[in-house]
This record gives sequence, C-alpha cells and structure tokens, in this order.
Amino acid sequence: MRNSSQSTLTVSRETGDPAALYGLWVGGSVDGAVLLVDFTLPQWWLENEPPVSLVAIYAKEAGRALYAVTDQAMSIDEFADYACFGDWASSRELAVFAPGRATGLQLTRIPKPWGQEIWFTGVEARGVCCFSDGRFASPIPWVQAAAPDAGQGVPGAPLVLLKILDPAPQEVVGDLYFELHEEKREVYVVTHVDATAWPEGRGGIRFGFDAERLESSASHDAFRAEYLQAVRSYEQVRRQIDGLPDGKSAPQPLLDEERSKRELMNDFTHTRSLEVGDVVVVPLLMPHSLQHGVRTIEFQTPVYERQILSFGQKVLTQDHWDTAAAVQQMRLTPPPEAPFEILSSKDDVIVERIVDFPDFEVRRVTIAAGAAMSHSVRGSYQLLMLIEGELELDGLLLSAESAAFLPSERSFELCSVDPSRALILLLALPRI
Repeated sequence: MRNSSQSTLTVSRETGDPAALYGLWVGGSVDGAVLLVDFTLPQWWLENEPPVSLVAIYAKEAGRALYAVTDQAMSIDEFADYACFGDWASSRELAVFAPGRATGLQLTRIPKPWGQEIWFTGVEARGVCCFSDGRFASPIPWVQAAAPDAGQGVPGAPLVLLKILDPAPQEVVGDLYFELHEEKREVYVVTHVDATAWPEGRGGIRFGFDAERLESSASHDAFRAEYLQAVRSYEQVRRQIDGLPDGKSAPQPLLDEERSKRELMNDFTHTRSLEVGDVVVVPLLMPHSLQHGVRTIEFQTPVYERQILSFGQKVLTQDHWDTAAAVQQMRLTPPPEAPFEILSSKDDVIVERIVDFPDFEVRRVTIAAGAAMSHSVRGSYQLLMLIEGELELDGLLLSAESAAFLPSERSFELCSVDPSRALILLLALPRI
C-alpha cells in the first residue's frame, strides 16, 4: 500500500558479501528497516561469461526477516512511496523469501528430440530453474547467494537434480537415448503410462540385455562384439537419413533398411515392463532407455555426463555416438532387485527408502486419508515432490507433480488439504 505521508521504511545501502552484511545488519534492525547490498555473482553454470551484477534486498517486517534478489537497477528514493516492503516487492514483481521457510520450485521446460524434460532444480547452460514464493520467482543461484546462512543450499553447489521425463507417446520418436553413465546416479518413479501407446497400462524401459541372447553367445566378450557390430550397421543407415537436406524425405528402401537394422540391434536388449508406481534404480554403467509414453519423476546426481550407445533419431547435442567405448565397460545385466526398506509403518503412514545412493537417498511417503506425519529436516536441505493429493507448506499449495525445497533444521506437518484424500510424496535427502 502506498503511503502519502512519511514512509515507515528506512533504507540503507552497502556493497560486498550479502550474507556477511546481513549478519551485521539484522541484529540491530527494526520493523521497517531495509538493507540493499550490491554484489556480483560468478555465473559458474556458464562458460566464459562475466559475473552478473545483483542486488540483495533484506527487510524486517512484522517482526520477521525477509529477503529478495534482483538484477534490476534501483535507488533508495523509490522506497519513499511505500510503507510496506511486501507492497514494494510486489510492484517490482520480486519473489520474497523468509529464512527457514519452505520454498516453491518453479518448473522449467527443456525440449528434447524425444519429448521434454521438466526441471525443478537444474542450473546449467541449457536452463536455470527458480525458487518461487508462490507468486513470483528468482533464479536458484541468485537466491542461494543472497540467502542468510546458506539457507537455500550452499552457493555454487548444485542441488540434487529433480526433473520429470515426459516422452512423446509415439514409438521410436518418444524413445530416449540408449545410454549409460559413469558418475550420474538416477532413480525413476513412474507417474503416467500413455493409454494410446500402451493400451494395457504397462509401458517399458530398455534395461540391459536379453538373457537368452546373452546365454547363446560364446562369451560375454563375444556378445559385446556382436552387439557392437549390430549398432555400427544400424548407425550407417541412421547417418544416411540424418545427413539428408532439411525437408527431403528418405526413400522408402532406406526407411525399410533403417527399421530392419534397428530391430536387429534392439533384439540384443532387454525391455523391463513398467506401470504407474514402479521404481527404476539405474546402476552406474547400466545401458537404459525409457520408452515412449512413460512419464517419470527422476532424481539424479547433478552432473551432465553420458555415453550414447544408440538412438533412433538424429542426435542434436553431439556429432557422434559413444558405442565403442561404452560397450567395453557397460553392465550386461542389472543387479537383483531388493525390496524397499520400510523405515516406518504406523498410524496410517508408510515411509519407504526406495534408493540409497552414496550422495543422496530418496524416500516414498504414503499418508492415508485423514492421517498426518510430523517430518523433521536435519543436517541438510531436502526436496519434496508430490505425487498424489494436495499439500500446504508455509503458504505454498502443492498439487501432483509440484515440488518444494525444505530448509534444514525445520519440522513440518505433512497432511492432505482434503482429509478425505491420501497423500503420496517423494523426499530426496542429500548427503553433504
């Protein structure tokens, strides 16, 4: 609300480290006090880009500290027309955060040749996700740099990567790369199987290799050589099609050859059946390819590395496949599937540990209709992704496939907004 008389906001300005200057300011601040801190932030997620100039804004209002961050130019004088920091921030369409409170994770859509990825915590050259206060949003690395006491994660250290894989429903077009990872650990939770692609409700993921085909080979080395030959034969045809001028269709004989050689190549692989609720833990060096029309939530190590064994389309992000190197080190079969560890099962609340990686774990929480769970966040932040139901956290309203950042040293009461409905959610717990 604008104040036609004297403003109650008292504004000061500094230059330097935001968190350090906030620490000096907050102890003596009173309601209506505002601190602007000019600083520069290295854009560590980009190569050869200069630091960005930002302003961290801190305020004391109704007895609590608030903060925001922006790259907009501003002056102290513009606060003179405002009696309320929140009103000023709204006029600038700035997200306002409070230390120790849950924060929304705004989605960022990343187009892919097979469909799209929907990111919630990604920070890299391809896209930068944002923290949200429920109305407005600010880039994650900006907020981390301005947040008091590293409350939104350690500045410069990426969060556990949370995203949704959303493949197109068409066969081949919606099939992901057949790839493996040396460092990146992944876990998928299936949330939807397209009925037009999979009328029986069960989709799939290529996951390792066919046991009978492997058994019939003279040795594992022989199998690797046979598979490599099949991929190379297919790649020759794939390159011919991909090399055609834009707008020119491949002749039918070439399309027929592509289909035949692709099927021969894929006959080496094993397809694991998937339905809604299934969990896929992807071991390092395990070749895998989520299939068309199978939508999943994914938590993964925040590194970008992969080796592509094959792909049924033109690869746009690199000019080569990595088959020869990948074949030498790839796992041929997955490890035995172990049952999930039940961490708690009482009062209509079930907590399962669905994956336990060295750098993070993921838990699935099922809260029956009318039940509630007290959840404490200790040691580090956590990421929450809602699968089913509606949940309110610190004024944020979450629905299915929406997510929130939970700060450390907080307790939350998890219960459905509608007591007649159950809640199902995922929690990622980093080990940092």
